[in-house]
Amino acid sequence: MQDNETYNVGSLTEDTLRKLEASGLRMTVQRRHIIEILTNSECTSPKELWYEAKQYVPDLGIATVYRLINRLEQIGVLSKARNLGMQPQTPQIGLLTDGRGKNLARPGMNLDLTELVRLGLISKGAIGHNNVIQLSLVGDKINITVVK
Repeated sequence: MQDNETYNVGSLTEDTLRKLEASGLRMTVQRRHIIEILTNSECTSPKELWYEAKQYVPDLGIATVYRLINRLEQIGVLSKARNLGMQPQTPQIGLLTDGRGKNLARPGMNLDLTELVRLGLISKGAIGHNNVIQLSLVGDKINITVVK
């Protein structure tokens, strides 16, 4: 689980609580607070959720937050989504220079990073000309997904 993941929580009904208990998880005060915060706030990471929940349960450990998130995912109540609740970030090209620092992009040149990466992958033989890719920014990493 990454720190930059956010969570989409389904409705937490009595049925959901029964599912949690059936999966072997007791519904403690700590877990109830975490679930309440998940349903009513826009936490963007387990750490943010933990910090917010510690206001109500000072002795809460972060491992409890991670375990509950994993269990909610396992029973289908919670799903992870990148950048949910935040504006989606599309990676853009900043500076494009060669090894000596010479600028390779002309002023006003509008380069699309996704297309630039796709062309580079094609030139290296990693993908074919008909492949489409998606870039996603996850923390300080750019993930590349070959869509077709």
